[in-house]
Amino acid sequence: MSTTTDTTKLRLSGIRHSFLTDGAPTPVLDGIDLHVSDGELVSVIGPSGCGKSTLLNVIAGLQEPESGAVYVDGAASDNRLGLAGYMHQDDLLMPWRTVLDNTILGLEVQGVSRREARSRALSHFDAFGLAGYEKQWPHALSGGMRQRASLLRTVLMERDIILLDEPLGALDALTRSQMQQWLMELWDSLNKTILLVTHDIEEALLLSDRIYLLTSRPAQVKTVVNVDLPRPRRYDMISDEQFIALRRNIIADLHTEHAASTGSHGDGLWP
Repeated sequence: MSTTTDTTKLRLSGIRHSFLTDGAPTPVLDGIDLHVSDGELVSVIGPSGCGKSTLLNVIAGLQEPESGAVYVDGAASDNRLGLAGYMHQDDLLMPWRTVLDNTILGLEVQGVSRREARSRALSHFDAFGLAGYEKQWPHALSGGMRQRASLLRTVLMERDIILLDEPLGALDALTRSQMQQWLMELWDSLNKTILLVTHDIEEALLLSDRIYLLTSRPAQVKTVVNVDLPRPRRYDMISDEQFIALRRNIIADLHTEHAASTGSHGDGLWP
């Protein structure tokens, strides 16, 4: 008899959460179900304020949901702090530490000696495009370089699951496109399971195996888009007919949701 192996690394089931506003609960997440298989990169897109960052905080163990469960490797996980690497939109580099010493901060917190931590970090500096900047201070780096340093700090935590919250959101358009190309190439070598929150449809399509589109608050999963674009991917794929068709469908779904939530027909949120 044949058997199948469940490769699901992360699964959310019925996640609900609210915040108190003037003493009254304001629902934010309303029964979110999603899954990310081992080695997949999955994106979450939704209107501003719909609860995407809250969802990542729940996965990371920074907040507990009111109901529902988070499963890692098939087992319900109640103590999730430190279980996933978590990179925020802001690079959060400490101005008084060099680039090298910023990247090893997580390892030092884990009790790794500074000498060993530096050795581990330096072995990745070339792949992350940081070679030659080890002794620089964060203020001397471009936005893209700072994000690379922040991502390396997250990767060095050696967690199987990485959560990315708008990691390129603060960058200008040219730097962002360059970073997207770099991320596509890097992800192929990382062998990590990644959940990415982004507002950028092209970014999600370029990077993802699957995209979850969320509704306005309280967020529910509106649509799941399987991105069957061939890998390895290139930034110039944005002009391919298949890419354009996928982008058009996502925009239509998001604009339909925006119109339904506001009672208007304007878009205003996505290009």
